[in-house]
Amino acid sequence: MRWALPLVLGGVTLFGMGVAARAENNNCGEPPDPSHYVAESGDTEDAQHLTVERTFTGQGHLEFNMCSGELRIERGHGDKLKLHIETGDTPSLKMRAYVKTLDVAGDHVTISLEFPHKLHPVAVLELPSSISLASEINLGAGKLYFDADGVKGDRKVNLGAGDANLTMWGDRDYAGFDANVGMGSFHDHRPGGGNSHFIISRHYQGKGAGDLHVSVGAGSIEINPARGETI
Repeated sequence: MRWALPLVLGGVTLFGMGVAARAENNNCGEPPDPSHYVAESGDTEDAQHLTVERTFTGQGHLEFNMCSGELRIERGHGDKLKLHIETGDTPSLKMRAYVKTLDVAGDHVTISLEFPHKLHPVAVLELPSSISLASEINLGAGKLYFDADGVKGDRKVNLGAGDANLTMWGDRDYAGFDANVGMGSFHDHRPGGGNSHFIISRHYQGKGAGDLHVSVGAGSIEINPARGETI
């Protein structure tokens, strides 16, 4: 089920300008919905940390949903998917209780987190780099960091409210790149890039493989060149 995050700015209500973060009826508060996470050997957990690792080739489809907080999507190593979560404050329940879904089955991955904003969660998801991966990343509100150079394939990134930070090598990380902001700003820090404000809709043709779609309801998109990049 899709839900749209309503944003009220200056008396105008926005519903993400088409941004609908898939959150499987996430209540984004307490108590969380029943968890379907099943711990495996090697998973580690304490009062404010949870780390899991699963075998995943990077081919197929991945959907990741998070209510709020800071989310980092990075390139992983080998055929492993790794998720590390930590909170700024100690939750009233075990960390695993806020993992609604963690399903890694062959070529399909679904992960949904329900950590409430007051816990100040930070999640880091490491993925294999494969052009055969179709990924959808949904964050309700917060800060999102996406390594477009390290995470390949067809990518959809949806942020209801907050800042989306992208790292990419010029135009070599996509065949097509769409950037949309319902209300906010767009800053392209790559050589020759520019800035825009208010309502933004941009399309870029690239020299790489896979499409990249980034939508922010209210907030900003920041594009930063990969470290050591030369154009």
